[in-house]
Amino acid sequence: DALVAGKQAQVEDLRKYRTSLITEAVTRGLNPNAPLRQSGIDLIGDIPQTWECIPLKFLLHEQLMYGANETAEDEINFNHPRYIRITDISENGKLKSETYRTLSPIKAEPYMLKSGDVLFARSGATAGKTYLYNETYPACFAGYLIKASCGNKLLPTFLCYFTNTQPYINWKSSIFDQSTIQNISAEKYNGLPIPLPTMGEQQQIVKYLDEKTAKIDALIDELNQQLDELALYRKAVISEAVTGKVDVRDWKPED
Repeated sequence: DALVAGKQAQVEDLRKYRTSLITEAVTRGLNPNAPLRQSGIDLIGDIPQTWECIPLKFLLHEQLMYGANETAEDEINFNHPRYIRITDISENGKLKSETYRTLSPIKAEPYMLKSGDVLFARSGATAGKTYLYNETYPACFAGYLIKASCGNKLLPTFLCYFTNTQPYINWKSSIFDQSTIQNISAEKYNGLPIPLPTMGEQQQIVKYLDEKTAKIDALIDELNQQLDELALYRKAVISEAVTGKVDVRDWKPED
């Protein structure tokens, strides 16, 4: 249990460091000596002088779109588009393989995704979670998700990184009505303030964060694997002791 607690603390520290790293890069850039100015948005704070801070709706090439209110097919048909639902998106922004479902092409057609589309979760405990669609197979999306298609001033990957920052976390908290089910509508997402460097700077920031976060994520995955192994070992130790497979009569507590 002590080993488990220690590794869990390491995972939490790495997650906090990841958020801090992304926040610094996405809101302040990669030049620590860049002159700053007030963004005009309390949740964002200061940004580099050459940056802008623009609501999301002005950075899209089409309006935000809600997904299909359809039920997935009972039998998976791999010739049909994958039906991405809010429950398919993991905490790290990846799709779960074990929840794969499909939708008929006729029902899916109005909701088909293009490479670079960003999906925002709009309801429940996962409200605010995002997923960047870059798959090689066709897919559509369900009704508890909202699709954002970036215009020529905003990289989809930069947008997704912004949704992993502390300002975004704070923005979500300011949006939620704690007395009801957590929900973020398309109208609210439209007003999401985005700190916006040039496209060239966005590309540099994305490349930097891709490299840094990959290393952090690998460490987190390794620790989670160790936690799974410890959980299995703990279960085995208890099982052997309580079923008499291990003679504990001469056991003494360690000093």
